[in-house]
Amino acid sequence: MAVATATPTSFEIQHDAFPPSPVPDHLGAEIIDIRLSRASPLDLDSQTLEGLRQPYGSKFLPSLLLWDDKGKSLYGDILATTHYYPYHVENELLERKIHEIASVIASSGTDLVVELGSGNMHKTSLLLTALDGCLDAPLVYYALDVDKIELESCLLSLKKRTNLRHIELRGLLGTYEDGAAWLSRTEAHALRKTLVWLGNSIANLTPPEAVELLGSFSKTSDDTKQNLAGILLAVDGCQDESLIECAYDTPGGQSRRWVKYVLEAARGLAGFGSAALLDDDNWRVEGRWDPIEQRYFNCLVAAKHLDGTMGGMEIQLRRGERVQIIGSGKWTRSDVTNICSQQGLDVVESWKSTAVDYGR
Repeated sequence: MAVATATPTSFEIQHDAFPPSPVPDHLGAEIIDIRLSRASPLDLDSQTLEGLRQPYGSKFLPSLLLWDDKGKSLYGDILATTHYYPYHVENELLERKIHEIASVIASSGTDLVVELGSGNMHKTSLLLTALDGCLDAPLVYYALDVDKIELESCLLSLKKRTNLRHIELRGLLGTYEDGAAWLSRTEAHALRKTLVWLGNSIANLTPPEAVELLGSFSKTSDDTKQNLAGILLAVDGCQDESLIECAYDTPGGQSRRWVKYVLEAARGLAGFGSAALLDDDNWRVEGRWDPIEQRYFNCLVAAKHLDGTMGGMEIQLRRGERVQIIGSGKWTRSDVTNICSQQGLDVVESWKSTAVDYGR
């Protein structure tokens, strides 16, 4: 795909319109715990053991290990470089097109805006401020995230950074699956919804996984159509290998330091600190662009045969064995159109960057 070609990231279901519905008062809790299971998705001890006990070629360490305070600081070092184009290009695109994007959302008759995996909400404030200026009726914004402390902190910060007249800020504590189930329930089903997924987050999934997840949000549990106004997505369609390599393996080593931090974070888990196989010296960082899968992979490679006990379980790795840490897909327009069409979603609006094939 040429750099100037738009990558579609706003989708709307083409079906009979549902009339706007008032937001019920009982949805008014600032943060609603919507978890279907009290087994925390942040149970990193179990996830780490599960990942390292996978068969050869399938081992992984959970990327959530990278998102504690130190991990976020190291990631911030990546964002500060000029090489990490996804961050800079998305910000440029938002600033240039935010009023058009907000106008589309406002004109859809939506009652709820739900941001999936809301994170630090830095870009959210720009979107909601522009949207608030387009509204003449109340609207509720829900931030969906699995980390309660982060959710509370970021919602408070978002309130301080914005002066919204029409939008009320609330939180949903749970996973994507929990969010899809909550939106299908009786009290939320009648409401018209817009979903927002920024940061190319959808491409952290494989295309089949993305198809499945979009289906869970566009349909209810009994397979009827969800009352959906649209889905706003940010998608990176860059296929320039040199640009991608430079962004995900920054020349100053910031990316490698962040990826390797997963070992230190794992050593901080209960009972894992003495696990010699997690020593930094036993591993090297490897990043690679796969043009067939259109995906950049970050992994750790065992420098030697490793054999040890973690959490009372035997773990073995061969020399040269890769352990997957995190990946990022780069989807062209046709990729996105195909993924969405499998769930009956049509591309109705798109915006593009002027420099890199990054769009919404």
